[in-house]
Amino acid sequence: MTVEDAKAPHPRVQLVIGIVRRGVEILLVRESLGPRGESLWSLPGGGVEDGELMHEALRRELREETGLLVGDPARTAFLLHIDSELYPSALAAAFEIAEWSGDIAPQDDDIEQAAFFPLPDALELLGELQSATQREPLVGYLTGAVAPGTTWLYRNRGEHETLVARW
Repeated sequence: MTVEDAKAPHPRVQLVIGIVRRGVEILLVRESLGPRGESLWSLPGGGVEDGELMHEALRRELREETGLLVGDPARTAFLLHIDSELYPSALAAAFEIAEWSGDIAPQDDDIEQAAFFPLPDALELLGELQSATQREPLVGYLTGAVAPGTTWLYRNRGEHETLVARW
């Protein structure tokens, strides 16, 4: 490795996640999230593009993945900071969505399906996420076991995921 390569900036990843409720149901999307590409259910969301603010990215991502038009976030559900070999210092912010309209009609080719599930069923499906980094903050927030706005810090090396801190 050259000195220039060592000093080259690593890609920074910023993600937004939306929590959309319909009464006692939660909106989930099915996409390839498993370690071997298997399809699993999770909350909708995706990357913040250059020049976008988080609420703009949230609206765009939810429109693409679910077909719904969403308003501004009502509150921060949780923050997730991950240091991994591929993406050092990745940051994800999950937001509770209070206002939305439209019909479910995913427009993103990566999304196989989007549907509302009663909370117990949604929690069971989210429990199938094999990555603790993907699973624990979602389940903790949705069950009420962890306070809204909690920050989760993970360090991931290979298959080893370590929760470093949570507050």
